[in-house]
Amino acid sequence: MLGITDTNIHPYDVREAFHGKGSGRKKYLMVYADLTYTLTHCPQCGFPDLRKNGHKLTHIHVEGPSDQPVLLELNKQRWRCLNCHTTCTATTPVVKANHSIGTKLVSHALKLAGRALTETNIALFLGISTNSVQRALNENIHPHASRKLPENLCFDEFRSTKSAMSFICIDADTHKAVKVLGGRLNKDIKEFFINQYSVAQRAAVKRVVMDMNAAYQLIVHELFPNAEIIIDRFHIVQMIGRAMDQIRVTTLKQLDGKSREYKVLKSLWRLFHLAHPDAKTSHYLFGLNEYSTQQNAIDLGTSVSPKFKAAYETYIAIHEALMGGHPRVLKRLIIDYQPTGSAMDTAITTLRKNLPWIINAAKSPYSNGPIEGVNRKIKELKRTCYGFANQANMFVRIYQLIA
Repeated sequence: MLGITDTNIHPYDVREAFHGKGSGRKKYLMVYADLTYTLTHCPQCGFPDLRKNGHKLTHIHVEGPSDQPVLLELNKQRWRCLNCHTTCTATTPVVKANHSIGTKLVSHALKLAGRALTETNIALFLGISTNSVQRALNENIHPHASRKLPENLCFDEFRSTKSAMSFICIDADTHKAVKVLGGRLNKDIKEFFINQYSVAQRAAVKRVVMDMNAAYQLIVHELFPNAEIIIDRFHIVQMIGRAMDQIRVTTLKQLDGKSREYKVLKSLWRLFHLAHPDAKTSHYLFGLNEYSTQQNAIDLGTSVSPKFKAAYETYIAIHEALMGGHPRVLKRLIIDYQPTGSAMDTAITTLRKNLPWIINAAKSPYSNGPIEGVNRKIKELKRTCYGFANQANMFVRIYQLIA
């Protein structure tokens, strides 16, 4: 019934009964059993001088056949050694020594925690307390830094507890966690890598992928002298896309709200972010409220402002060069860009400051996609668990998700 295969456990009664004190008192399916076997030599001294010394009554939470909590009342055989005068108690794989939660129940708790459930819900499903769930997680999940420093790393940060920003580093190839730090200050990051890894290990790092966080750029070559910095492609496209959107909003504010051009710029803004708009097939475009190809709608929107048209063409050209893996074309586009007095000027200036690392993004297949996926899991965990007050407990759950 309980899936217990230990032949040393001998059940003699099963019935429903109440157990516990105060608010913790509830109805269980009680299974009464004895745990005994033959033991001749003392585990402490090794002499064959053991004598039976009564029983120890224990209550163990185990998995049952239904959602009703099951409590195993187990009488464990005790022995006393006449040589060293120590006592010992019978053991079973059903539960660890000095524990009251069965091993299968602990495994089930870990599986449920891996699905980003709250500890309260896990405790409710398994019929144990939230403290027992937290204790099971702490005893079985041990956050630690990766022993071997990968050749390719991804850097990023995320919001952890009390609006604090924490640093996270993962292996860019296997997507496994390297380390999660409570803070994101350069001194904390430097202290960790210098103390955790040797100079030779850090010199073996080839690539570090990150966003355009200037703080990280300052310490990369200090920590990893042979590593090249790669700016994440998504953040590059996002920055010039936002610059184009600022110009689009400025342009539509100068138009008649009932004009076709206004409707395109207002309602069909997603078309301007398409890398390959459809120029052949007409579709009914809601907002414009007429049949048109995507390319015709884009041409209509860019026709009202030379400044917006230039920004759109710059966005598309950089997007194609970056995502298509054309570093020479990308470099020429950034260097030859002519200022137009718009938000795109600021974006291009930022790209010029980071030009070597922007070019690396076009050359390399690596990106921050894996670590952004990890951050999405962390956000989902925080949302499901209604946030965390204790950063250590949060990091335990994070390592379970990504270790």
